[in-house]
Amino acid sequence: MKLKGFASLPADTFAEGPQSGADNGRGEPISANGRTGPFDGQPVQGFSGVQFAPSGGGSFWFLSDNGFGAQQNSADYLLRLYQVNPDFKGAEDGDGSVEIEGFVQLSDPDGKIPFKIVNEDSSDRFLTGANFDIESFVIDAKGDIWIGDEFGPFILHFDSTGKLLEAPISTPNIPGNTTGEFVRSPQNPDLKFNTLDGDPPLVIGHRGASGDRPEHTLEAYALAIEQGADFIEPDLVITKDGVLIARHEPLLDDTTNVADVFGEDRKSTKFLDGEEITGYFAEDFTLAEIKQLRAVQPLDFRSDEFDGQFEIPTFKEVIELLQQVEAETGKKIGIYRETKHPTFFDDQGLSNLT
Repeated sequence: MKLKGFASLPADTFAEGPQSGADNGRGEPISANGRTGPFDGQPVQGFSGVQFAPSGGGSFWFLSDNGFGAQQNSADYLLRLYQVNPDFKGAEDGDGSVEIEGFVQLSDPDGKIPFKIVNEDSSDRFLTGANFDIESFVIDAKGDIWIGDEFGPFILHFDSTGKLLEAPISTPNIPGNTTGEFVRSPQNPDLKFNTLDGDPPLVIGHRGASGDRPEHTLEAYALAIEQGADFIEPDLVITKDGVLIARHEPLLDDTTNVADVFGEDRKSTKFLDGEEITGYFAEDFTLAEIKQLRAVQPLDFRSDEFDGQFEIPTFKEVIELLQQVEAETGKKIGIYRETKHPTFFDDQGLSNLT
């Protein structure tokens, strides 16, 4: 397969419309990739589907995705189809530019959607990226637009002006399609969970994604978030100079390469949980020394592929990781912290640090 032509739409391309990017899900402007909202108008870029435009002339209909990357930060991103005419370098001997010829605004003025939307009380009821995550579309012989959504998942049926013609069509649960059951994404308003109150369960990344990465590392926490964790759970112990670090136990023997770095001389013997133990204790090392260590997988039935690659994080660094994830995705992640062995650290004179 050989590329025949190329055209590029600048990232900073906006169409007419209200301001966008004003809320990252936490009441602050969008800020990522060197750009900070709110933006004047609506971003054009972020396409997830394309069809030839019925009018021909070398133009295409492109479907805008749900917005700024997440449901929480896309409430002011209007869902549209843009008519785009690329002037391809190569095949058309063009200059590689892209002309925006117009757009179709998706809306629900007749109130077909049976659940609340962002623009619930407006007359136009324009649809936004907080309502649907639109990913694909076709235009039928009548000019009606059929769009696939991931938040339902739904099929959305619009006329050629972008007006929704019927309620979102749920996706049948194909293996059980004779039962009347439907597939429901986590964002589906009708989704019910088998919990005491019917609300979705909270997913807690215990020690991070500790089956795939060495536990209590930034990389393990980041992977847990990527896999869907609502909270991450760092266990906390204290260094010699009073810094909270993420480890499951004061002992560093099984989860770090401490023996290789510091040798036998740094071992000590202490009472932990009523038992006399000889090993490498976190409170015998300064943070600078801890930062010389690398995490390892403590369980031999799990992969050691990432042993020796990741630092031991401080609690401050864990918080900064979550702040970074929230800034980039709009998803708010909680911290389910646990302070380990408070009585033991009290005996070491480290429990009253400020």
